[in-house]
Amino acid sequence: MNKLIIIVTFCLTCISTHILQAQDVKAKNIAIETGQIITIKSTILGEERNLYISLPPGYDTINTKLPVIYVLDAEYRFGIAQSIQTYFNITTKIPPAILVGIANPTKEARSRDYLPQSYGGQAEKFSKFLSTELFQYIQKNYKANETRYLVGHSHGGVFAVYTLLNEPNLFEGYIAIDPSLKHIFKEGSNLLNRDLNGKRLYLASSDVAYGYLEDVASDMQADFAIFKNHLYQTRGMNKLAFKIDHINDDHGNSYIQGFSRGLRYLMNWRFE
Repeated sequence: MNKLIIIVTFCLTCISTHILQAQDVKAKNIAIETGQIITIKSTILGEERNLYISLPPGYDTINTKLPVIYVLDAEYRFGIAQSIQTYFNITTKIPPAILVGIANPTKEARSRDYLPQSYGGQAEKFSKFLSTELFQYIQKNYKANETRYLVGHSHGGVFAVYTLLNEPNLFEGYIAIDPSLKHIFKEGSNLLNRDLNGKRLYLASSDVAYGYLEDVASDMQADFAIFKNHLYQTRGMNKLAFKIDHINDDHGNSYIQGFSRGLRYLMNWRFE
């Protein structure tokens, strides 16, 4: 069994905020811990990867194990995800969860790790890294249970759908925001025939327009529509629970609304 080695751990930020009180009351210092960056070494990937970790309020006093939300492209999406999750802890009353962001070592690694072999990637290897190395590390070092959620945008959204189709038991819920499904929908009709009872998928499209760190295909919306039809056609057979949205924004900015809506759908559905 491959083992993960911690290379370095440090606090991202610890901010002291002064709150103005009445004249006869001294100001208070409140520490706001935003998270940690942990560098691990993966035998499967043959490289080091940075993880961004955020723990829910009261984590130290929690006696039960918590679900884990895994966020792809952590180097520029983790902050957004963390802010939304923190806000929902107050307004939407989602269950407490550990937030784990997986950062990319290079721009090229996104295509390599997130896209299936038919798209020139090595998603199968990245999936193995998650299942045999990362999950075990998180459960060993944090109060994590086996309930997991995956969040991906664009290429990351492709990986989320790929994982649902090929390794559905790795996660309970999937958020796929504006993925290019050109190389997935052809086999989707067969893979969606399996039992997906208990799994939840939030799938969102956008107005495309432009991408970030990747090429955005002009036919994304047509491919999205084809895969969406597969979902509806197989719903009665596979028992997959899903919600499909269209975000009236461009591809690059669809993440904010997509993560917000998707997180509520996956974690607050019992209160809908």
